[in-house]
Amino acid sequence: MPRTDILHPICSGWLQWRALWDYCCLINVRGWISKAKEEAMDANAEDRPAEVVGVLCAKTGAKGEPFWRDEAGDLRNDEGFCLQLLRELRDVTFATVDTRGFPCARTIDVMMVEEGRLYFVAARGKAFYDQLMSTKRVAIVGQTADYRSCRLSGPVEHPSDPVEQRRLVDRVFENNPSMADVYPGEARYVLEVFYLQRGQGEYFDLSGSPILRASFTLGGEALERDGFAVGEDCIGCEACVEACPQQCIALDADDRAHIAQEHCLRCGLCQETCPTGAIVPR
Repeated sequence: MPRTDILHPICSGWLQWRALWDYCCLINVRGWISKAKEEAMDANAEDRPAEVVGVLCAKTGAKGEPFWRDEAGDLRNDEGFCLQLLRELRDVTFATVDTRGFPCARTIDVMMVEEGRLYFVAARGKAFYDQLMSTKRVAIVGQTADYRSCRLSGPVEHPSDPVEQRRLVDRVFENNPSMADVYPGEARYVLEVFYLQRGQGEYFDLSGSPILRASFTLGGEALERDGFAVGEDCIGCEACVEACPQQCIALDADDRAHIAQEHCLRCGLCQETCPTGAIVPR
């Protein structure tokens, strides 16, 4: 019979050392991945248009982002800035819906931003291509390393003229030289170009406190507002003021709660807290 009183402390000690070793390896791997990402971004610098280089390094307001307020008092952002941010991020998430109605997401390159349009490509053999052709819609989101994101959704345009498609594919490869390594020579023409020129989205900044959000639209689309508003039943009890995690609710001169929409998380805690049901979706 083995001496379990001896084996137990030996095994326990070995497991503790193994756990410490695994943890150190994990830290090293994470550091390696982070370094690899930085090197990959530097390697792709030649593919970035000069006018958007440096956008990733900009904190909110540091580059004078064109924020403004609309007739409803909501903070808005210039669509050109947001499109350029997505182009600078380049590798962002594109979401579509398959034939079963299930959401599908993948990383796709933003190939060009020109004249208020965001261009990307899809190979004809991919499910992504079929879904685009079927639904004619896409949703896009990308986030910087310092937690600033931009999302956009809308209908996609797909030029049907083969000559125009070849011209656009060539234009994409001119703007993104590294694509020739993936699709050399004539193989590039298995790709087809799509673009968005209508839709709406949002710039969302989690890098500071409070958070900041600003909506934008493309192609004259009407803005669909979300979030919460305070109705006439407000009694000024300040329950929502105390509950708000971003402290973006305050009483106005009439002792009625007011939500600063640009700092609102839209978590709904204020609505759940309100004793009179005065806070409703916009």
